[in-house]
Amino acid sequence: MLIALTGGIATGKTTFRHLLVDRHPFEVFDADACVHKLLSSDAGIIAAVTAAFGHRVLSSEGQVDRQALRPLVFADPDARRRLEAILHPAVRQRWQGRLDTCRESGRDFLADIPLLFETSGEGYFEASVLVAASGGVQRERLGARGLDSGMVEQMLASQWPMVEKLKRASSVVWNDGTLGALARQADLLLECLPLRQPRHR
Repeated sequence: MLIALTGGIATGKTTFRHLLVDRHPFEVFDADACVHKLLSSDAGIIAAVTAAFGHRVLSSEGQVDRQALRPLVFADPDARRRLEAILHPAVRQRWQGRLDTCRESGRDFLADIPLLFETSGEGYFEASVLVAASGGVQRERLGARGLDSGMVEQMLASQWPMVEKLKRASSVVWNDGTLGALARQADLLLECLPLRQPRHR
């Protein structure tokens, strides 16, 4: 089965992905990890980002400094769109390749794509799973990461409202509670999905 996993910032999507992978032998694609790799080692992407934002976003090693880039793109919607125009096609090319391989081989594929709905990617998958949480919980978790309130609000505003994502998801996992409650939802989801491969023993 071809499954897309998505969620808002600080909803616990990565934790939920790990719970799923612990329970089932998915082939996994992590869009965030792909972006990290592109910004650190893909010469074409680094050149395009430098052309768009200047050398101020480069580290001394010549990689894109995500900490320097973050305030620029979250404070300015136009800057964010310029960055997305550089990154999104490259990321999509990579997950589509993995998806096609898994479809042909009969493997269950789990793609972790934070901006799934914003990029209209859900139509490529047989199921879209949204990990959601209340805005208050998101703000609390982001604050615990050391981010100031202004940056928190900019980050939340950069994604679609949770209510819009809820309308589009085929399955919803609610993560305002404990890790145990989240683990139970992982079990329930896997019981409901028509997976092709046997679960881990």
